[in-house]
Amino acid sequence: MFIKGIKRNYDKISQDDSIADEDKIDALLMKLGAEFLVSKDDRVYIFKKGELTAKFDAKHARAYHFKDYVCKDMNKLFHGF
Repeated sequence: MFIKGIKRNYDKISQDDSIADEDKIDALLMKLGAEFLVSKDDRVYIFKKGELTAKFDAKHARAYHFKDYVCKDMNKLFHGF
């Protein structure tokens, strides 16, 4: 299940003190979807795989410490991938 991978990566990034809190959403997005990234202008990430496109605006993302919400958002974003 993809949600378990998201939670595992979320926990790793959450515990990494070398990543600033405001950069953790970005780090999670890159960890999960770097191979699909086509654009990253002004913290708006666009991922593409085949005909599927997903967009995520990290500026308006929920605070990183809301694990359940962040994991649900990431699962929705990458569900078709």
